Amino acid sequence: MAEAPNLLSAEAAELASTHRLGALEGTFAPKRLNRVLFALYIFTTLYLLAMLVIPGLLFFWWLRRNPDFSRRQAAKRLHLFENGMIVHPQSGDGMVVIRWDSVRLYQDITQKIINGIPGPIEYAYSAVGPGLASARITHFYEGPETWGPHMQQAILRAQGPAVLKTVLDGETVNFGDLSLSRTGLTARGKGDLSWSDVQEIQVAAGRVRVMRTGGSGLWCGVAVSDIANLHIFLAVAERLSAAHGPAA
Repeated sequence: MAEAPNLLSAEAAELASTHRLGALEGTFAPKRLNRVLFALYIFTTLYLLAMLVIPGLLFFWWLRRNPDFSRRQAAKRLHLFENGMIVHPQSGDGMVVIRWDSVRLYQDITQKIINGIPGPIEYAYSAVGPGLASARITHFYEGPETWGPHMQQAILRAQGPAVLKTVLDGETVNFGDLSLSRTGLTARGKGDLSWSDVQEIQVAAGRVRVMRTGGSGLWCGVAVSDIANLHIFLAVAERLSAAHGPAA
């Protein structure tokens, strides 16, 4: 799965050992510009510096957030381990350690359509751990279509069985705007819906859609970005719906 050489710095290796992250499974480097865009940025910088020095300097300062124009940015990495991850945030210094068994992960995948033409897909994952441990991981790192699902599945493996047991034991588990219990779903602002009334749960166009039985259609729609640990929510909801929902 690795998109870059699996080489850990001494600091990252020590953090991985301290937090018992297990085996390294993948490393991702910052995404680089293509040659055309790189050349355009260089031309724009030189043009602005020649015409107006201050705007040129400001534009070059803005460019330094990009790894093609900053060694510090280029050296950043996203490391995925068996039990968690270590990431250099896009902005700022230092590294953040998150374990799969304690994180709440929110994903936001969007694509703008301009004059009917699809634009680039933008990826943003917000990982919130215990205490002050949190990180926002975006398409700043190459391979988001690989590392994003990998994180969701790793969290499902680490937390899914315990979450299912908690629900089956009679407790309610909150996933953000939606909550699950043994008897049904709860949506913020909508109330409760029993599993016998749930026809289907769909994920489409960036939203989780709960369809009601009996020809009632859509019961509620919630943005995917408002659901913590989406894959756990879907897996547990599917299990409960199959066990307690209407007979086929």
